[in-house]
Amino acid sequence: MKLCGSVNCTKILGGLSIIKKVIGASAVTLGMIILLYLMVGNYYDLQIAGQRASEDVPKLQIMMSLWAFLFGILMEWKGLVELIERKFNFNWKLFIPTVVLFVIVFIPNSYWVKWYGISQDLYPNIFLLPETNLILSVLTGTLLIRSFVKK
Repeated sequence: MKLCGSVNCTKILGGLSIIKKVIGASAVTLGMIILLYLMVGNYYDLQIAGQRASEDVPKLQIMMSLWAFLFGILMEWKGLVELIERKFNFNWKLFIPTVVLFVIVFIPNSYWVKWYGISQDLYPNIFLLPETNLILSVLTGTLLIRSFVKK
């Protein structure tokens, strides 16, 4: 006894596949919106802590970098799905720069000022702007996923 005809089963399975894709894309979009909300809230807290010269500034900078890093990971959501499905393809050429960039991005701005001061050199001044730090954090998250999947 057949549960469904071949034409009906194909339509049902195709419909389920589309629903699965829509739910996955919706979850990723919702996650990105939540991370953007957390980054904006953290940015305002960072501005207030900076004006008060609070000791919380490094912690808030690290949290903001973390939210941006996770946002970058969600940008590569198809690669993340492949990782969850255990489809690995390790790429050393991407992984090593990703680790270096990861370490650099998660160093708070106050440490860059302590180590290098405020100078006209390009290297340390890149990391003093919170916006540049966020862009590099997103790039780090994206590169991390790409270093583990086929692309």
